[in-house]
Amino acid sequence: MAKRRGKENIFKEELKIEQLQKKELKKLESLKQEISKDIGSHPLTKITRSDIVRSSIGALIGTVGHFAFFYGIELAERISNARAVSLYFLALLVAFGFMYYSGFRKVKNIRIFRFIPLRVLVIYLVSLIVVVLTLFIFGVIDFQTPFIQIFKATSTNLLLAVLGASTADILGKEE
Repeated sequence: MAKRRGKENIFKEELKIEQLQKKELKKLESLKQEISKDIGSHPLTKITRSDIVRSSIGALIGTVGHFAFFYGIELAERISNARAVSLYFLALLVAFGFMYYSGFRKVKNIRIFRFIPLRVLVIYLVSLIVVVLTLFIFGVIDFQTPFIQIFKATSTNLLLAVLGASTADILGKEE
């Protein structure tokens, strides 16, 4: 009888130990999940199809909004080639600034020259394409339009497109 009670006590102790081990294992799993969330990639570090769609919509809204591109066309006729080039660089700087100040600087272990330029490049190129397509759709440019006219018209509308695309990209991060 005493032997049996001893075995029952040992069995109870073993059950307690197993329960403690299960609790510890659950704690470790929850810690692992928390660490995985902290280590996981920041949404601004990856580019998806939805990013390109958002950028396209934002660029289109930025370009076509209030038909501001018509005024951009008027400006394009009056600016120099050098000023047109400077507008391309300004749009690129604005896109870069938007990405940096939109929360990317909150990312731990910032590799700014690895992720931001790729994201900026995608937004910039999408904006360029949308501007050219918008100008083509509205009949401002066609296949006979001289390159310099297309270059200037795109430069005067690119800044609005980049602002729209960057805004759409930032606002769409809650997925």
